[in-house]
Amino acid sequence: MTIQILLIDDDPVVNFIHSRIIQDKFPDHPIFTFQNGLTAIEYIKQNPHYSYLIFLDINMPIMDGWKFLETIAEDETKYDLQIHVLTSSLDPEDKSRASNNKQILSYINKPLKSNNLKDLLKYK
Repeated sequence: MTIQILLIDDDPVVNFIHSRIIQDKFPDHPIFTFQNGLTAIEYIKQNPHYSYLIFLDINMPIMDGWKFLETIAEDETKYDLQIHVLTSSLDPEDKSRASNNKQILSYINKPLKSNNLKDLLKYK
């Protein structure tokens, strides 16, 4: 199964920087960026045959990261998802909520660093 990397963050500059970091480390994986959770869910639903490595921001307009997780959980068994929260949030409540969510594999503070990636990509 082909693995796609999804960056879901409302800041296009952050998406650009993070996609470059990931691309340098893993050039064989296609990377797609989305500026809110809703467009990412629509993409996943239209392309269910891929495995997804997802870097998800929490605070976004239209659909934030928490609503994305809640919505995707409704169809969780249909998709192969590896979700990592990638956020600038320092709110202890966000960290606690993430650690109690079985969908989330890790909570990473921005910016993403290339040395974090080898441990995160179980699908290499």
